[in-house]
Amino acid sequence: MKQLYEDLWVSTPEFPENEQNPALMMHGYLLQHSRGNLLISRTEQPEDHQTIADSGGIIRHYLTHWHEAGPGTRLLQQRFNSALYCHNRALGPISPYAEPDDTFTQAELHCGSFHIVPTPGHTPDSTTYLYASPFGKTYLFVGDTLSLYGENWVTVLVPDSNEADLRKTLEFYRALRPDVVLMTTTSGHKAWQEVDTRQWLSLLDEAENAPRDLRQRHV
Repeated sequence: MKQLYEDLWVSTPEFPENEQNPALMMHGYLLQHSRGNLLISRTEQPEDHQTIADSGGIIRHYLTHWHEAGPGTRLLQQRFNSALYCHNRALGPISPYAEPDDTFTQAELHCGSFHIVPTPGHTPDSTTYLYASPFGKTYLFVGDTLSLYGENWVTVLVPDSNEADLRKTLEFYRALRPDVVLMTTTSGHKAWQEVDTRQWLSLLDEAENAPRDLRQRHV
């Protein structure tokens, strides 16, 4: 894992098999919270699991959408006795990998400061997490709703995407003022981006106008 900020680490990139885009990689994030460490998204890497152990384990694991579930999901749950959280609509797809400890269907506040906001569009269960760090930056975990392909901001459409919901989610994003945007899947190593308000609104416009349509491909 690589430390990004005083309380935030990014996982070792994973390279899922993808013939159309061999540079595709997946990322997870370890957030040090006053009530215990949280994992957002995923990590399948044993060395990252050891880093988590050395950092005191995790109390909760949050998925941004069902694509992030894998064999490591259950391993983390068992090793650290951590609670697994996801949107209710992710239950079926992730059941081959793990059983969630709890689900949500609407906006919630966890641990006193960790905001959970369902943001469907990329998938029906897509969820955004927002956290104002006590060290000064506001983190926005967007999953695969936004992604960087090279230097280009895009939205990603897959077979269970809903374009109307995605537009509503992007409109909701425009009211937010994050300092750091953190993504789950990117093409290239850049998994996060610091932004000011102008940059944030500009990248949303770019992404909305540049959908990457994978609905006819193997995802």
